[in-house]
Amino acid sequence: MGLCGVRKEGFGPTSTLSSPLPTSCFIDTIIIPLPVWIALFLLPILLALSHHHRKQNFNPSTAHLRASTRKNWAFSIVSSLYYGLIIANILMEVLEIVRLELIHFGIGLIPFGFVGLILGFALHFTEGFYGRIRGWQAINAVLWLGSLVVNAVKVAGLSQEGINVRKGTKYPNSDQVTDVAVIAGIYAVVAILECILGFWRALRRVRDQRGEESLHSRMSPVVEPVIEIVAKYPSRA
Repeated sequence: MGLCGVRKEGFGPTSTLSSPLPTSCFIDTIIIPLPVWIALFLLPILLALSHHHRKQNFNPSTAHLRASTRKNWAFSIVSSLYYGLIIANILMEVLEIVRLELIHFGIGLIPFGFVGLILGFALHFTEGFYGRIRGWQAINAVLWLGSLVVNAVKVAGLSQEGINVRKGTKYPNSDQVTDVAVIAGIYAVVAILECILGFWRALRRVRDQRGEESLHSRMSPVVEPVIEIVAKYPSRA
């Protein structure tokens, strides 16, 4: 099969090398891209629901406004780490693809992972494409946690085949196990950082709203008497 090159087993899913797990070809072609397929399925649904919500709650006086939070240096450092790890996983997947091609093993649908990484990066950076997608965090949760799980399954399958398989080639099985384990670990850290940054952003937004309400309440006693004076003694033309 073209997607899997000269691997010992074909598409599968039943494997004699990694039983009870599927063949490596089946994992790379069907299981690895699964979280991205789910995310792409959810994306237009959330977009449509968000559009419907905006239409139901449209207010012309606030249509131009968008909630934003002030970011301090600590938040910026954690965010930079988050984006840096996503870029690191892109590079790790490039490394795996290149090394698989060197031994003519085919790459399945591994490159589909780039779509998920770029989509998750963009959703987080724009906070849901600049506020147009409500619940975008659910998509990122599917991407990060789903990719963690499928890569953990892949590590288990490769380990089941035997750590010394392909020894002496340009891409030993032990090296691929290490690479995929690193990819899975990065997905785990990114998922944790997604939660931390999400809670952090929500707390800062609540704090900013309370600050605005407090400022408004302090200003009201001053503004109301002025309005009464103006109403009582209107200026004469």
